[in-house]
Amino acid sequence: MAAVGFQLGINRIYQFSYKNPAAASHGHFLIVSFIAIVLASLITGYLLNSFAPMAAGSGIPQVKLNFWKEFGYAPRRISFVKFIAGVICIGGGQSLGREGPTVQIGSNLSSTIAGWLGVTKQNRRAASAAGAAAGLAAAFNAPLASVAFVLEEIIGDLNSRSLGPVLLAAVIGAFIVHAFVGAQPAFVLPHIDEPTWRPYALMPFAAGLAALAGVVFQRATLSLRAFAKKTRAIPRVLQPLAGGLITWIIGAAVFLTTARLGVFALGYDDLTDALNHGFAWKLAGILLIGKLVATIACYGFGGCGGIFSPNLFIGGM
Repeated sequence: MAAVGFQLGINRIYQFSYKNPAAASHGHFLIVSFIAIVLASLITGYLLNSFAPMAAGSGIPQVKLNFWKEFGYAPRRISFVKFIAGVICIGGGQSLGREGPTVQIGSNLSSTIAGWLGVTKQNRRAASAAGAAAGLAAAFNAPLASVAFVLEEIIGDLNSRSLGPVLLAAVIGAFIVHAFVGAQPAFVLPHIDEPTWRPYALMPFAAGLAALAGVVFQRATLSLRAFAKKTRAIPRVLQPLAGGLITWIIGAAVFLTTARLGVFALGYDDLTDALNHGFAWKLAGILLIGKLVATIACYGFGGCGGIFSPNLFIGGM
């Protein structure tokens, strides 16, 4: 339910702040989007620094750390702050994803509920992993992928005894999404006929370039994050604003050039359009570079959001 609310909240703010102004006029879009991303970044910085610094970023490293170091326990305020800050930050235009935050929200909520039911702090790992699986399954509408991710990335054991709770929670998460949002997958693809030799010949090069973009993203983001933690030139509370302003400059330039909004927020509309109808290589290249730099800035400066969606966008372009 938290993942569904998270998704709907992001979509509502994004629709009001970006899609509707973009349909009106360029001038209206520039004014409204600038106000939206500045306010969203300032509110995000205040919430994270004042109430829950561990809610910054995607949340998956924090979940993994809590799973092993704290037996799955984390302060209950994290899910609340993550929900509010994530909806505002991503819906407000920062180039980040919603899947990672739902993992942290789901994990924290499940651990908190386990505590209410009398489970001690030393025995909440199963609850934490199950909540993470439910959150990711609901975010992607993909329960099998969420089970594999939690077992491999968080638990680190595909033969874990937590497989049963994780699998059950992922299926329930998918059912909740089907009930409230519908049974559609994250991306709707057209019918693809039997491929010719060309896709097979080109795929290794495309896969290599996509992986290279992912490596560039990872190294640049970690370097910027390390710099942001050490520097005193930008106060911690204002660092998300730095990422937001960089994103707005790049996203506004891309929009004025191509009429595309993919640099802002999730970018799923443009990615879906590209998967279904194809983009000219110049347009795809512009969106690729814009999204890559914007996401590095947003994540590196401590925004509240994940990297699943941006990486799917970058790889797709």
